[in-house]
Amino acid sequence: MMSATQPVSMTMVSELLQFVNIELSILVVLALLAVTFRGARPSKQTGSSKSPKLQERKPRRAEQPGAAGAGRSSHPWKAAQHVPCPTPAEAKPQALACRDVSSQKVQLLIDCACRRQDADAIAIVEEIKATGENISFQDALTCGKHRPIDIFNMLVQCAGRIGRTELIEVLFEEMTSAGIPKSLAFYKSTIKMLASKKYYKEGMYVYSCLEADGLDPSPVILSCLVSFAGELGDSERAISFFNRLAACSTPSFRDYTAILLVHSRDHNWSKSVAVLGDMQDRKAPIDSLVLNIVLSTGVAAVQLDAAKALLQEFSLTGIATVISYNTIMKGFSQQKCGDRAIRLLDEMCQVGVKPNAISFNTAMDAAIRSLRVLDAWQVLARMVEAGLSPDGYSCTILMKGLHCGATSEQLMVILDLMPYATKDCNSALCAKLFRSLVEAVAQVNDPDLAARAVAQMIVQRVMLPPQEYQRLLQVLSFDKDGLRVEQSKKTMLELHDIGKCSPCAFIYDKNGCRLGSACPRCHMCSPEELSKAFDAKKAFMKARLSKARKDFRWHKRHGCEPSKLQTA
Repeated sequence: MMSATQPVSMTMVSELLQFVNIELSILVVLALLAVTFRGARPSKQTGSSKSPKLQERKPRRAEQPGAAGAGRSSHPWKAAQHVPCPTPAEAKPQALACRDVSSQKVQLLIDCACRRQDADAIAIVEEIKATGENISFQDALTCGKHRPIDIFNMLVQCAGRIGRTELIEVLFEEMTSAGIPKSLAFYKSTIKMLASKKYYKEGMYVYSCLEADGLDPSPVILSCLVSFAGELGDSERAISFFNRLAACSTPSFRDYTAILLVHSRDHNWSKSVAVLGDMQDRKAPIDSLVLNIVLSTGVAAVQLDAAKALLQEFSLTGIATVISYNTIMKGFSQQKCGDRAIRLLDEMCQVGVKPNAISFNTAMDAAIRSLRVLDAWQVLARMVEAGLSPDGYSCTILMKGLHCGATSEQLMVILDLMPYATKDCNSALCAKLFRSLVEAVAQVNDPDLAARAVAQMIVQRVMLPPQEYQRLLQVLSFDKDGLRVEQSKKTMLELHDIGKCSPCAFIYDKNGCRLGSACPRCHMCSPEELSKAFDAKKAFMKARLSKARKDFRWHKRHGCEPSKLQTA
């Protein structure tokens, strides 16, 4: 048994020794290799003295982007000095990353513009400019699915729709610097957008860019340019654009209207008639608006005979309206041709054009201006017969003829119209109208009419100077038998209640007032009120004298003649 196990154990021991020898040999070989590499490493370190410094700088380079980002917000120029220049191997991935970010922003911009989110699209552009990504942004424009000109067209449309017109010039300059050509379709869409938003100055700037690019404007662009130049008051360029438009196509109704307004502003009657004739030759539609513009030009140019002949020509075709007749009638009124204005009013009725309130008021104004006051009142009677109520304009027009004299009946009509005339007037104008009425009432010397005028002024709370009230009271003071009218006492009491009376200075004199009941001044004021009125008048006279002296010294110091001084 022992003899059998001994050979087995000896075999195992020998195999174990062989395995240990192999492991030891491998360990020796590895040790030799380690010694070999360890001996070669000092030679590399001694050969390059800069490697430790580079190893020391590597952590700083990793920390520097955060520090540079913090420094960029406060001192961007210092951060630019500390940031090391990337190597060509590092610059390429960075450029690709920037281009990817810019491409994403461009796609987001396009999506916002397509959804009419104009403010968001403009905000993206401003963000790109603020972060200094213009170069990568322009590269992203060329690499996307959309053409660069289409993207800039979207941006221009967005800027115009939100009112950021100052960005249009900036976008145009960027297109020029990037070498992006502007097509005629791009200019057409831009100018149409500016025309819809009424940005006339920006439209003329876009046209100057179109000229600089050597492009010929299309009829649509010329049509917009006629409107732009006309609204800006540049008549010469507006006429030039219209002539170019008429040479290449038939102008539209809007184009004819725009150029007629330009001629109307310049009072150019001959060119207005020439444009109207061109419309007839081209069989363009002519309506009452075109006719009225031409007629107003004739009135402004004082071509009343030619304008009236043109009116009669178009009245046969039914184009002339009541506004056309009123336009010519206004010209007759300005030229003080009352008889012609009234005859034109008769012609309106004959051709079947129904006059309105403006027609009658204009005819009355023409009659008043030509000193035909009786004719003006006859026109007022016709106005009432036509079923039209006189208004405030009728009252003010008739009051212009009061200086020529008026009867009590006529003044009574004016008094009935005064509430309409003073409805929307301020206090100063209302007082002026009543002052003219008081003058006319004083001339006819009608106490009943004067009492009614005072009562109406009290109702409408009209405040006149004291002297105007005194004139009314003088009219109310005596009747035909020389006795005091009871109405004057009532009027004086009402004036005393509202504080507009003028106290009599002799009521508390020892001899009393010599006029007695015929005195036009108030006898109901107390001595305190009389004293206050006296002090107020004294203070007014003192202030007036002080101002006169001050003005005299000022004019004398500055070389003005004292005789030319007008005291208040």
